[in-house]
Amino acid sequence: MKEVEAITGGALGGWMARFKSDGTSAHEPPPPGTRCMNCETELTGRFCHACGQEYADHHRSILHLTWETIESMFHVDGRLWRTVPRLFLDPGRLSKEYFDGKRARHVPPFRTFLVSLLIFILAAELVLHKWTHDLKHAADHPPAAEGQAGRAEREPGYSVNVTTPEGVKTGRMVDGKVVDEQGKVLADGLPTPRSILDEIKREGVTGENPADFNRKLDWFDGQLKKTVESPEYFMMIAFGWGHRLAVLLLPIFAAFLALMYFYRRKIFVYDHLIVSMNYLSFTFLSFAIALLLPAPVKSWALLAATIWSPVNLFMTLRGAYGSGVVSALVKTSVLWVATICLFLFLVVGLMAIGFYQI
Repeated sequence: MKEVEAITGGALGGWMARFKSDGTSAHEPPPPGTRCMNCETELTGRFCHACGQEYADHHRSILHLTWETIESMFHVDGRLWRTVPRLFLDPGRLSKEYFDGKRARHVPPFRTFLVSLLIFILAAELVLHKWTHDLKHAADHPPAAEGQAGRAEREPGYSVNVTTPEGVKTGRMVDGKVVDEQGKVLADGLPTPRSILDEIKREGVTGENPADFNRKLDWFDGQLKKTVESPEYFMMIAFGWGHRLAVLLLPIFAAFLALMYFYRRKIFVYDHLIVSMNYLSFTFLSFAIALLLPAPVKSWALLAATIWSPVNLFMTLRGAYGSGVVSALVKTSVLWVATICLFLFLVVGLMAIGFYQI
């Protein structure tokens, strides 16, 4: 609850340096006899023990605010540099220390989760923007020459050579088929979406009202045309919904953990949420870094992030829950497969939403 209050109370204020590396306050206490400006209670420390308000002068110059912003982003009183490495290299110990009450020395898990998610979204948006830009540039500046097969796939009617029993002949692509000048079919190509829809319309579907079915098929045909004509808009819709659905990964992953450790009576849903926040923060950060790397190393970085994800999960289960090697391996395998299935389900769902709303 404190993390939620810190985020809603002000994203910038939540990052301000308030603690030293040993967990004590980084600010001097108020002079003796100072009273809280909110409830008039005499203060015994920097925070009022009656209402919780901080003793601070918020009348700052723009230079002071700028410096505090820079300090909060890159310093975070040592907690950031103590938290992030452990997300990658010692995640189990990070969660275990939070369970044991050693919380002031680390960035709160919920805040780390939100910031990591934001960084991942920004990185993915940059990649999506570049992809749509390259796609538009390729459409506006087609290559001067390319192979017949490649052009035949995109340009219906373009001539292509095929091998027939009578030898090699030249024909044109029409509705997924290669035909000669007289209209004779030389070879059957891959069926196109148009040819499939036309065939379904002709033959119909058993048990379906023809008028209703054709109306649904016409709608599907129209959505398919929009998707093919504007793939960048389709991806923008799907990605926009991805922002909202990404937060659902947190309770779902915590539910998976709760099922794996249902027999551990002293571990509560709150504890599973803490572990989930740390693991998802690692996942978002690692893939965000990989996406932002230059093209020559991006593929290798994505592969490394994919391989390290189950390893990180194994270390998390070992350190946070104290699972044995065999038990952690089994649970990691089950959780990893479940996570992949969940991810594929979400991707298919996003594609369906994009197809429906385009």
